[in-house]
Amino acid sequence: MELRLSTVFFILSTLSILPFYLLMLFMPRAAVTRRVLGSLWPVELPSAVHGSFILCISIWLKPDVLDLWRGLYLENGLFGTTTVAFLSKVYDMYPAYATLHGWVHVVVGDLFMARWAYLDGVEQNAPGWMLALISLMIGFVGPLGVITYVLIRPRFAQAKQK
Repeated sequence: MELRLSTVFFILSTLSILPFYLLMLFMPRAAVTRRVLGSLWPVELPSAVHGSFILCISIWLKPDVLDLWRGLYLENGLFGTTTVAFLSKVYDMYPAYATLHGWVHVVVGDLFMARWAYLDGVEQNAPGWMLALISLMIGFVGPLGVITYVLIRPRFAQAKQK
């Protein structure tokens, strides 16, 4: 059951970000892309999938969440020396869920960064191909794509001023 549930939510979390990347890649200058990415949908849809996943875990596994939080925040301290060992133990109890939880953080975080770069690039009047390329880079290599955008961004700001 654990593996099937995590597989379903892996697919759902991946599909929940796909429409936004497709808009940035194939229609970077379209009004619909600016409108959709300017809304909260890119954050709300994957968050709803993640919330549903956590709800399903709570219903089927019935973990003692209060005990887990107490262990993490009170007994081990969020940044304590035993925090990594505690998290490893918890993740070892539910490996498929732990991996999926990490995956959702990655895809949502990458989409959040790609959305920021896209909206900023539109404001800076970056060419459509550059918006698509940066979105693709952020989707595949996350922070490296953001760093690339931050490094090339001044060119667009200068061009906008001229």
